[in-house]
Amino acid sequence: MDKKSIYRQSAQSILLNPNHNLFITSKNISEFFAVTSKQKIDSKTSWNSYHEIKTVAKILFPNENSLSIFEKLIQQYQPKGNQVYDIEIVSIMLDNGINKVATFNKKDFINISEIQILELS
Repeated sequence: MDKKSIYRQSAQSILLNPNHNLFITSKNISEFFAVTSKQKIDSKTSWNSYHEIKTVAKILFPNENSLSIFEKLIQQYQPKGNQVYDIEIVSIMLDNGINKVATFNKKDFINISEIQILELS
């Protein structure tokens, strides 16, 4: 993780808490690498962070059922631009019985009534 990030301490408290069941979607992983490459974070650091996350979180993948949920959510919320990716994440969550998300970007999920945003400090 980025040792200079203002989110570091909160992120570590979530990732390292043994009481949490952590999940990440394949979409989150591709977004992670897109952001780290855009910010010119060296690939070794990105890979180390990715492997650290993989050791504590189960990776969830889209499937036919999550696609069906995605289609319904797209019709319901009519997202624009990058919001479509957030809807895809939510569809994968819902397909796996997950309705709570931990995020620092609350605005990305605030209007999606099917999920609850966890408070992060």
